[in-house]
Amino acid sequence: MAEGEEKEYMKTAGLVEKTGLTRQIIYEYINFGLIKEAKRTDAGHRLFDEHAVTEAKLIHKLSETGYTLRAIRDIFVEGQGRKKADEARIPEGDS
Repeated sequence: MAEGEEKEYMKTAGLVEKTGLTRQIIYEYINFGLIKEAKRTDAGHRLFDEHAVTEAKLIHKLSETGYTLRAIRDIFVEGQGRKKADEARIPEGDS
């Protein structure tokens, strides 16, 4: 991001639209601790940045290939490191 540019944020509906996932799936990922909000509005609405879009798509792709949300959390959130990621042999393919 260039100096002086403000980061853009979206509410949950925007995240749903940009990922093509359902609101239920997005909330499941949030509640499981896989996607973190960037900040909240004064009214308490969650706001997400573009990083959350990338994370949600990756998490969904991994879950579709058979990884449990717990396994995904172990790999990416709980910092199990490179060893776990290597063991997972994340498949290459379409983004």
